[in-house]
Amino acid sequence: MKSIESLRYFITTVKQGSFSAAAEQLNVAVSSISRHVQQLEKEFNSQLLIRHTRRLSLTETGQHVYRQGMVICAQLDQLAEEVALHQQQVQGHVKISAPLWYGTHYIAPLLPVLQQQWPQLTIYLNYGEEALDPYGADYDIYIRIEDYSDSAFIARPLQHIEYWACASADYLATAAPIHQPVDLKQHQLLAQNFRNISTQWYFEQTNPDIKTKQKIELNSAWLSSNSSLALLEAALQNGGVVLLPHHMVITAINEKKLIRILNQYTVSPFNTAHSMALVYTKDKTQDLKTKVVIDHLLSQLGQ
Repeated sequence: MKSIESLRYFITTVKQGSFSAAAEQLNVAVSSISRHVQQLEKEFNSQLLIRHTRRLSLTETGQHVYRQGMVICAQLDQLAEEVALHQQQVQGHVKISAPLWYGTHYIAPLLPVLQQQWPQLTIYLNYGEEALDPYGADYDIYIRIEDYSDSAFIARPLQHIEYWACASADYLATAAPIHQPVDLKQHQLLAQNFRNISTQWYFEQTNPDIKTKQKIELNSAWLSSNSSLALLEAALQNGGVVLLPHHMVITAINEKKLIRILNQYTVSPFNTAHSMALVYTKDKTQDLKTKVVIDHLLSQLGQ
């Protein structure tokens, strides 16, 4: 194709419904619109538009060119944005606040590629769950497990995290059998604390015909911590049953250091109303260095 410009003129004409409307949209003469459409028809050696007195309609070829042309133009626009971004100098400091367990296993592994791409970009990853302050500007990006209705924030949902209940083989060998969630009441439990989240485990049968949800209270847990790493170490030392993201325990399970229990259930430490979210103030999208980090995290972790 000799000119992508003719394709853009053709797409605008179809969208606007007439040559005159397209000319007004593009701020050019009607003759210019007509010339570009004719040029495109000449290149494809096929009529694309049927010109009626008051309206335009597409031929079969025209419909195909329009659909594929939309895709091509969108890809070219994206490419232009990426080239423009790479030509800019991304530098400065971006501060991220995330829970310890999530920051360690989900955020930190994604950051080195940013440093490789933008050597003058520096990042501070803080492990905390303090309240968000849109005016204090302590952090540029927050990762939280709460819903935010505050209009000062944009909250982008992140991918669902699969949790597994597990314990060491030595612990399970001497403890009471575990066949269903209620059996956990007879066991030593290791509870992870979330800010403003009740200490409960929610179990639901993986069988789609069974919709009941069982809730296990963790008030009697002998060890609780906001550090998932501490709980993992306690479980490895025969401390009891722990519930952690499968990403954290899969290696220990593969090495037979931990055993997954209650596989017939899906389980979560918080109700379905709560989900991980990437949270930031609206003005951060205007800050190039922060936008680069937001876009990267969402591309890897967003829904």
